[in-house]
Amino acid sequence: MNPIALTWILVGKDLKIEYRSWQAYLTTVFFALLILVIFNFAFDPGSPATREAASGILWVALLFPGIIRLNRSFQVEMEEGTLYGLILSPADRGVLFLGKLLANWLFLMVVDLMVFLAFVIVYNFSFSTQLLWIVLLIVLSALGFSAVGTLLGAMVSTIRTREVLLPVLLFPIILPIILPAVSGTQEILLAQEIQSLNRSVEFLLAFDVIYLAAGFVLFDYVVAD
Repeated sequence: MNPIALTWILVGKDLKIEYRSWQAYLTTVFFALLILVIFNFAFDPGSPATREAASGILWVALLFPGIIRLNRSFQVEMEEGTLYGLILSPADRGVLFLGKLLANWLFLMVVDLMVFLAFVIVYNFSFSTQLLWIVLLIVLSALGFSAVGTLLGAMVSTIRTREVLLPVLLFPIILPIILPAVSGTQEILLAQEIQSLNRSVEFLLAFDVIYLAAGFVLFDYVVAD
């Protein structure tokens, strides 16, 4: 079968599973919105301190739901025993990685955009074209996050303490993605001169390529073990 067609079949399979188990989707969104509300009460609304901390609050709200998603990424396959069927299939392991990666990325994008919209409303930011730059940062960050998370999710999928182990392994590796994303977001929200935004986008693109290539190559060894 054409690898591209097979990849989209795998993506469709995972998205259908998420669509049918909508409780997990609502839990992820609710958790992200709860983070925004808690931080909103912790800071004085409209104060300079809140504006300065807003970028960090946004990315905290975006990261933790992503962890929930990645923990569930291979959970269904492990419970139903379909992971071994996928591994034993004649499909290339890189295709399996891409299918899982795209499904995780699309799911995260839906959640992240909803969280970002809620963030703009809750923290009373005005809608402007500059916010589209934040959407770009979210898209690029979610791609790299999904690439690393898919690889590590497969690595810890057979371990009982995977819910604890995955964040411990994931956060140090994705720091090169999170730091430029937070920095670029802060410049946009504070309406400063966006001098380093291009640099942030370049960093994200570079690390996305690195993480995608590493995941594509290493996924075969991870699932083989």
